[in-house]
Amino acid sequence: MYVFKPFVFTECLNPISEARPSPRTFPTIFSDEKYLYSFSGYKYIVNRDTITDYDNPKIIKQIWKYNLSTGVWSCLPKQQYLPTNSEIILGMTFKSDKLIVATWNENQSKGYLYTHHLKDENRVVKIKAKGPIPERSIIHNFVNHGSYLYTIGNNHNLSVYRVDPETAIWEKLTPENGNDFPGYYEDIELAYDGKRIYVLFIKLYEERIREIKTIQAYDVEQNRWYILSTTGDPNNDKPFPDVRTNFGNSSYIDPLTKDVSVIISGGNMNHTIYSDIWQLNLRTLQWTCLNKFGFSLPQPVCEHDALITYNGKMYIFGGRIKNTNDRLIEINTLYSSWLRIPRLTDICWDAVNHYYKDLNTKTDEELFNLGLPVNIVKSRCQ
Repeated sequence: MYVFKPFVFTECLNPISEARPSPRTFPTIFSDEKYLYSFSGYKYIVNRDTITDYDNPKIIKQIWKYNLSTGVWSCLPKQQYLPTNSEIILGMTFKSDKLIVATWNENQSKGYLYTHHLKDENRVVKIKAKGPIPERSIIHNFVNHGSYLYTIGNNHNLSVYRVDPETAIWEKLTPENGNDFPGYYEDIELAYDGKRIYVLFIKLYEERIREIKTIQAYDVEQNRWYILSTTGDPNNDKPFPDVRTNFGNSSYIDPLTKDVSVIISGGNMNHTIYSDIWQLNLRTLQWTCLNKFGFSLPQPVCEHDALITYNGKMYIFGGRIKNTNDRLIEINTLYSSWLRIPRLTDICWDAVNHYYKDLNTKTDEELFNLGLPVNIVKSRCQ
């Protein structure tokens, strides 16, 4: 029996879906109103000599899509252009039904911009990049602002870069108060509220991870850096999230207040893997631990990805968990949970999909006999 349960994760599993992505770490997921897409990821290869160690992870070069209504996975056809193993993926984003991937080849000192047209699944455009490419070894998320894609950070500082997705021309910007925050950066996480790009998380080579209390923010319009102090949750035993790495990072716009919040989930530090979920309101800079409302991940997980859809449903996919032998293993599980009470039409549609797993296979007459609007079913399921 269908029961609407907000703040409870359930596994997204449809028995009629014959295909599904393989287990992977560090996937990148994004969505439109109909599909969730998964790009890339890594598969760790066990070292045959030691059995317990891992060789360099193997990159997975695939684009999968998951129908949010039918729960059916499908792999996009093999495409002519995908980043090669010699290319480092600098970042990727979803923009106007296109997956845009920026790469850099360290040995050849050149990069490319790949534009995957997701509506025309066989069409990929590859352009050689020009200008000062941000040389780094870790994927950072991109920010869509105007006609440019912005990103922050290279291996040596927090320089601000932007690229024109039409021409693949990179620019390195010079903020008015000119602070690139030099350091040997191993990883960072970014968030965006429409005006500012926030550097939420910093990991320096061979140094401790910075606590998530003070954050840098780059104002795109003002071309200036700001140093901001966040406020802890006064009603939680721990006012701030524990220091961690490899957590899920997603953004959410409150439909009533229009406030933008960042939701971080899971992650790990040393031998601890987390299952907690935290929210940071980017207007008030107030942290809230959502666990106190009974909202937590279904199991501790790290190296996963997360997103929140336009109507307020959170998805997490992939990553690594500890098995019964206390070893880290990759997973390919997709979970979802409502972050808020959605519209009644969304709840009704959830119920319809709960009872009918094969709407995409039904004829117009069968849909009419079920009392379902044919145009809505076709727009969401077929």
